[in-house]
Amino acid sequence: MKKYPMLHLRKIQLFFLFTLCYGISSAQVSYFGKESIPPEKFEAFKKTTTLFTLQYKDYTELEKFDAAIKKSWTITPYKIIKPEDLAKYDTLANYSFFYFDAYSEEFENTSKANVVYVLKLATPGKKAKEKEESVLATVTLFADVYTNLQVNSMDEQSGSKKAKKSKLLGQLFNQSNFYNWSSGILAGYLKQINDGLNSPTNRVLELEFYNKVRLPQLANQTLYVPEYIKQAFSTIKIPGAVSNYDANTIQEPYTYKLKFATSKELDTLILDKSTPIKYVIYTQRGSDKIISIYDSRDNQIIYQKFSPNTLNFEMNDLSSIQKLIKTIK
Repeated sequence: MKKYPMLHLRKIQLFFLFTLCYGISSAQVSYFGKESIPPEKFEAFKKTTTLFTLQYKDYTELEKFDAAIKKSWTITPYKIIKPEDLAKYDTLANYSFFYFDAYSEEFENTSKANVVYVLKLATPGKKAKEKEESVLATVTLFADVYTNLQVNSMDEQSGSKKAKKSKLLGQLFNQSNFYNWSSGILAGYLKQINDGLNSPTNRVLELEFYNKVRLPQLANQTLYVPEYIKQAFSTIKIPGAVSNYDANTIQEPYTYKLKFATSKELDTLILDKSTPIKYVIYTQRGSDKIISIYDSRDNQIIYQKFSPNTLNFEMNDLSSIQKLIKTIK
């Protein structure tokens, strides 16, 4: 796999040196609404041009990503740039940024890697040459095992903080695999953030929520499932994480219409306005899982469930959705 030059790493790193630490909710897509963003910062954000960075391999499908952003992002003008250009724009006013980041958090003596796609706003600070940075939204990404291990082991790695950060950036922008990431899937994430930033409330952790009108439509419609979920069925095990599976319990089938789709097939369907579909996204966050169902008609989430310390995607996850549908039909 092609690696980008060390000069590019240094340029990206300059941008990240100023990134503040932040917390994140356990929602698949999180945003801070008007109740948390001071009015002056929200107005400053709306006057920015939002700069989107992608993984280097994504630039070979730049038209698809541009179409995805154009479909969902209306709150500000936007521009897609290369990661190495972040530092150049970071010193200028009137820009906000989408970029990849990662951090590890400790919970009950266990490290949990958090890999995220972040929207950041930088505004002038109280002192000259000082900046105030605000994280406005995050998307939780389902990263490969090696990336998660690197995030969790950063404190134990040798070298300076700058060197370790540089290595992590190289992983995120050039080598990491994000299973719940593609141009079509990005359109759904951005719709949540675009509308959420205009909403009066934050997106906070809810163990489960659903749309009482749209979710029952799956009784007569096809639920599209990305192939990475098929491959993840009970195959990934992490110490300390529990499974839904009980050897004494029969895994109940999902009897409504179901269709597995490749990433390219799913992107085509999501971005084609003439063929609205409902599709499921499975996100692994440490030893937790988040299951979401989107409606591509307007890229709204119509179902989401967060399961702490429960890792594997299983047939019971789908059958529980079917049971829920039957209770609200």
